[in-house]
Amino acid sequence: MYTKNLNRVNEIKEKFQKLKSLDKDFKIFGAHFHEYGFNPTLSETQIKEFEKNHSIKIPEEYRLYLENIGDGKAGPFYGIYELNYNDGNSSDLSKPFPCTQKEPFKMMDAYDTIPENLSDDEYDEFLNNIYGQATNGLIFLATEGCGMYSVLVVNGEEYGNVWYYDLANDAGIFPLVNPKTKKPMRFFEWLEIWLDCQIKEQETGNESFQSYADFIADING
Repeated sequence: MYTKNLNRVNEIKEKFQKLKSLDKDFKIFGAHFHEYGFNPTLSETQIKEFEKNHSIKIPEEYRLYLENIGDGKAGPFYGIYELNYNDGNSSDLSKPFPCTQKEPFKMMDAYDTIPENLSDDEYDEFLNNIYGQATNGLIFLATEGCGMYSVLVVNGEEYGNVWYYDLANDAGIFPLVNPKTKKPMRFFEWLEIWLDCQIKEQETGNESFQSYADFIADING
């Protein structure tokens, strides 16, 4: 599996080069922020130090990306974050992400649990506690803007899966699925879906990708 994933790393690099050659003027949304460049890769020592500090183990695909492609930059929308960056969102990686494919985090359901007659400060504290618990075990990968993120689960039952995070718009946190296999989306799938769609769009002129929200799992399916 490790060798197979290394081969996939090379395929991803080739796709980035192809997309860069097709989008010379950085017309794809967010491309002018990263210009298809990458931050320096991380060493095994640096990754192990991060893992030790947060009491986790980085999922293999994301680890291979950090070691062989870069510590963030070129990628979906405004680009991929550095490992240590979370755009101001709080996440205790040492605690498990509490959600599952069948039980995502729906913001409207969370609002229903708020006690009545709270002061403004108590109301904010109650919501912040809900947010904090729901965000545990998540590494923030990238933003589409307006508080919408792709996140990677690094602790808990959903370990290694990519989810869609949108608390800013009162939506929630939902699992993403591979549109072909209908299985939980992993890091390389998450990245290649964007690459493949953008390459196709550049070659055909037909828009085929707007948001990862298009790949949210049908919880009732």
